[in-house]
Amino acid sequence: SIRADESGRIDVREMDLKRILLCGLVLAAASFAAHAASPMVEINMCYQKAGDDAVKIGACLEQESKLVQAEYKDAVERVTVVAKAWDKPNRNRTRWDKLMRANQAFDNFIKRECDFVKNTTKGSSTQENNAALACRINLYRMRTDMLENRYLSSAKQ
Repeated sequence: SIRADESGRIDVREMDLKRILLCGLVLAAASFAAHAASPMVEINMCYQKAGDDAVKIGACLEQESKLVQAEYKDAVERVTVVAKAWDKPNRNRTRWDKLMRANQAFDNFIKRECDFVKNTTKGSSTQENNAALACRINLYRMRTDMLENRYLSSAKQ
């Protein structure tokens, strides 16, 4: 309980202080978990707030692009581990080399394809940039899904 003495100072008992701190920690942990678990919720909210404003949409696309590229990088790293494991019994780097070449070819494809999309989009430079970002997002998602389904699914483990 909280009490004030004659001089007006507040006396917080130790048990009450522990409860307050515990509630604060629980709320902070719940807030952090909700924030960490739902980056796409934040991105979707960004798009909703952006409406038809191309500049605001571009900011949302940037956020989504960072997220999708991080997911892609993670998938590539996990597939690289699998490729190395498949090569180990043969004491070669055949699968690893082919994966690295495929990833380089995909990176080149994304650059060229999305540059083409940007150059064929009619509108302001903001709209062109947004089209290129959306292109990258879609292609990275496609490749990430392919890597996960083909090489990382539980059926292949």
